Amino acid sequence: MRKGWLGAGVALAGIGAAGWGYFLRRPLPVELPILINLGLLLALGLLVWLVIDLIPLARATARAEGDAPGLVEAQVTVRVRAIAVAFVAVPLALYGIGRARQTFAGGLPEHGEILFGTGLVAAAAGIVLMAVVVPDFRVKPFAGMGTGLAATAAVLAAMSLAGATLPVEAVTAGESALPEAVVAGSVSRLAWRWNVPDGTPARQVAVAGGNALVRTGDGVVALDTRTGRERWHYRRPAAAATGFEVAPDGSVMVLTFGQEMGEEQTRGRTVVLDARTGEVRAEHAGRPFADTDPASHGLVGISRDGTMIGRDPADPAKHVWEHPVRKGCHVDRWLVKPYVVLRDVVAVVSDCGEETEVTGLDPADGTEVWRHESERSGYVEIIPSYDLSAVRLRIADEKDLVLDQETGKAVKAVTGSEASLDRFTADGHVLPRAENRSESHAAGGARTAPTPDQGDHPDWGRGFVPLKDSMLVAEVTATGQTSMTVTAHVMPWNATGGTDIPFGMDVNGNTRENRFTLLPAAGAVVVALSASATIVGLT
Repeated sequence: MRKGWLGAGVALAGIGAAGWGYFLRRPLPVELPILINLGLLLALGLLVWLVIDLIPLARATARAEGDAPGLVEAQVTVRVRAIAVAFVAVPLALYGIGRARQTFAGGLPEHGEILFGTGLVAAAAGIVLMAVVVPDFRVKPFAGMGTGLAATAAVLAAMSLAGATLPVEAVTAGESALPEAVVAGSVSRLAWRWNVPDGTPARQVAVAGGNALVRTGDGVVALDTRTGRERWHYRRPAAAATGFEVAPDGSVMVLTFGQEMGEEQTRGRTVVLDARTGEVRAEHAGRPFADTDPASHGLVGISRDGTMIGRDPADPAKHVWEHPVRKGCHVDRWLVKPYVVLRDVVAVVSDCGEETEVTGLDPADGTEVWRHESERSGYVEIIPSYDLSAVRLRIADEKDLVLDQETGKAVKAVTGSEASLDRFTADGHVLPRAENRSESHAAGGARTAPTPDQGDHPDWGRGFVPLKDSMLVAEVTATGQTSMTVTAHVMPWNATGGTDIPFGMDVNGNTRENRFTLLPAAGAVVVALSASATIVGLT
């Protein structure tokens, strides 16, 4: 019977696919249960037992005619062996169906999981077909087995294609529609309000390419900072967006997908997007850029020996340039990441014995732009300014140096009580004072602005950002179970009084870990709260 040989072909293709998928899925963080591994070993042993009997029986009865006793006995033997294998293969197939469904439901199908699950199902189906319809040993097996192999290969290809082309919700925007990047000098009213579609708290918001980039539960949405209207989005239904990094010039963003805490982990997916238009520049399985950061030209990272590396977003394995640490110096082993990406350079800190060296590298080719050397007296820390115009070098607990990212020159030395400076740039810095005042030390002299007393919800924290004409302070002034009131205090520099702008925001997350994000942008100041799915723009 040709159908019996068809089953043999299906089983053979399924076994090959399951084995291939098993090895492809080995890098995944989720291991197979012990019972499944034991079941796979048992099924493999029974299959070998079946094949050992099948081959000599086929040869011995190839020329048998009619219902010859030897032919009937051979068919009974094969059926018994196939039924024994089926008792183990069918439960494994059910497990395979569950694995395949789970990998598709997670929004990030793993190729190994697809082949493993589909292969187990195909192998079980072929074995059952051989048990029901025993192969006819008088017929050449090539036609039936070839048909089974081809049919199973087509199904496997279709499943793999479905996993590779899982629908992505993506809308791009024309670059010509970008607003002119004029940052608001002060604000006086609420201009717009926008809510994350899936209700995910806005835990990550950034400004880039004239857009406010908001991480949603399954991707990212870009808003026009002047109007609050959506310009583009990239979302993968059922997947979990775990974070993004944006280049300082706002040209490129690297978006990663994985699984939220508590869910089964996968290798995830990394997508490189044009931050201005949302167009996909590259996509990779896993997280090949986990130890790199986007710069104004490509990506940058560091090797274990301290060599800075420039990488190509389209090719994770390609090194565009390398810059080794200077002879006589080494990377400080206490620093988690001894470099920061600034507007035009990558600042790298090295331990050179009695001196601490900070080097500014061009992210395009790795050439040295500037070098700053200072006396070393203990622990060193390097911190970028919020606008990426400067870098703060903290030397032990004695002194902080603020270095201009263009020249590497120290524009400010911070000591004593000033060592707690928060917001700083190449032009100045802001210091929260005990008397509830903030000072901005810029080239034109010190400016002050009154800071209002903490309201009735001190645990909710507050956020502040210095603008050209005023200091903006935001805090929660009233709360409810599903909503809260936030008041933005606009305090003019070197003047009394100010303006309060109250507005409502939804409560969508854990209020104990609440954190404000205030971002000056083109035509507005974007306000977000990590416990809320509401984003607002003040103008």
